[in-house]
Amino acid sequence: MSEEVNATNCDHDCSSCGSTCSERTPSKEDFLVPMNKESKIKRVIGVVSGKGGVGKSFVTSALAAWMNRKGYKTAVLDADITGPSIPKSFGLKEKASANERGILPSLTKSGIEVMSVNLLLDHEETPVIWRGPVIAGTVKQFWSEVLWGDVDYMFVDMPPGTGDVPLTVFQSLPLDGILIVTSPQELVSMIVAKAVHMAEAMDIPVLGFIENYSYITCGSCGEKLSVFGESHIDEIASRYALPVLAKLPIDSRVAKAADAGMVEELEIDWFDAAGDYLTRVLPVEGAEAPKLVEVAEEGVLKIAVTTDENQNVYAHFGHCECFTIYEIDPKGLVNKAPVAAPGGGHSSAIAFLKEHKVNVLICGGIGKEAMDGLIAEGIRVIPGISGDIDVAVAAFLDGTAAESNAANCHSHDDCGCGGGCGGCCGCH
Repeated sequence: MSEEVNATNCDHDCSSCGSTCSERTPSKEDFLVPMNKESKIKRVIGVVSGKGGVGKSFVTSALAAWMNRKGYKTAVLDADITGPSIPKSFGLKEKASANERGILPSLTKSGIEVMSVNLLLDHEETPVIWRGPVIAGTVKQFWSEVLWGDVDYMFVDMPPGTGDVPLTVFQSLPLDGILIVTSPQELVSMIVAKAVHMAEAMDIPVLGFIENYSYITCGSCGEKLSVFGESHIDEIASRYALPVLAKLPIDSRVAKAADAGMVEELEIDWFDAAGDYLTRVLPVEGAEAPKLVEVAEEGVLKIAVTTDENQNVYAHFGHCECFTIYEIDPKGLVNKAPVAAPGGGHSSAIAFLKEHKVNVLICGGIGKEAMDGLIAEGIRVIPGISGDIDVAVAAFLDGTAAESNAANCHSHDDCGCGGGCGGCCGCH
């Protein structure tokens, strides 16, 4: 046991001192649990939510599956000890095994490594009736005693709220950042704020937001309906200067896939922008980076994005009041600046983009006349984009967001102008 040091003999260098005293403040590294010696985990991403029932486990499993399809080695640590649902999402039935070196994670059909308390219980319906310290200890064991092997991205599915287990994960695992999963309800603003502030207090970066149950698409007309009321996620994201990485629809395929243990087989593109963003901000050594749009050595690529007040892609080209112009050379981002749009409809906007030597336009809705005018000026168009403007640009650069010559606005109802656009998109 360390002895209490005499204050008169203290040189205030805690790094070389094993004694305890009132001046000794534990560092963040003091709480980290060592990784199993046979494991090499490059990136650890926590998936959190302020309250339960927002689809956090689906987001965790779907992101892991997306990364796996892209060729990354992925793993899921199910830290939601009292509500483990990850094994069922992947259809895992066999119990985890162990040898003299440690616990072996279970493998999904596509090779994702998973560890969950449900893989250790005799029956998956058995409730986990444990006190906080035991649950926290189990999470630490999943990190230190499981033979994870070589993992590019590990996703940690955490229980909702800001209680004992999230605190344990924040302190014990070397998190590179967290994703916050929300839903559109009004009270989410307060709940999300708690999660953000907890992360700030623990010095853990917040990577962005993913909103689930954002809308449902009408099967007859294709209109997006906000079942749970108007979303506030863009306002929240703007307040904290964080990106919205995805807005997920209500879709019956999700429940069917989860119940059947077939999340890996879901054919959806909802996580393309989020996955690309994560691989860009948290690259892994030795893994091939997403292929970028080629930029000539002597040239600068200029990308204009229709931008709203929340730094999201504005919904309609002809009514845009602000463009954000990105300048990119072969080495990366050179400049990013908001520029006020000229007004006056699509003709003025096209002339404005030509004057600024813009090569690429990223936008939401756009009509046929505007599309034809941009093509005539040699400006490439990536239409039908929504969400954070930085994520949109990243998606274009790695080829996820597709170029198109097809207009996607064909009536006044589509562009939301109420019939007063004066032909700004050719939809009159």
